[in-house]
Amino acid sequence: KGELISLIHSELSEALEGLRHGNPPSDHIPEYSAAEEEFADTIIRILDFAGAFGYRIGEAILAKMAFNDGRPYKHGKEF
Repeated sequence: KGELISLIHSELSEALEGLRHGNPPSDHIPEYSAAEEEFADTIIRILDFAGAFGYRIGEAILAKMAFNDGRPYKHGKEF
């Protein structure tokens, strides 16, 4: 599981690198930016991981969004 999570993390790192370099068009799908492609890869890897291990990620997202809706703005943080 650790290796799979590392691959998810690497996709986010690639998105950051794309943004650091001005977010050019993707090398593989040029109608999208580098960050868009890497964020998509991140989500794909997360969903593959969740499916492989039976995690109810869709339901958890909805529950977390509902929870966050009840939190105060910035929930006490300055930024």
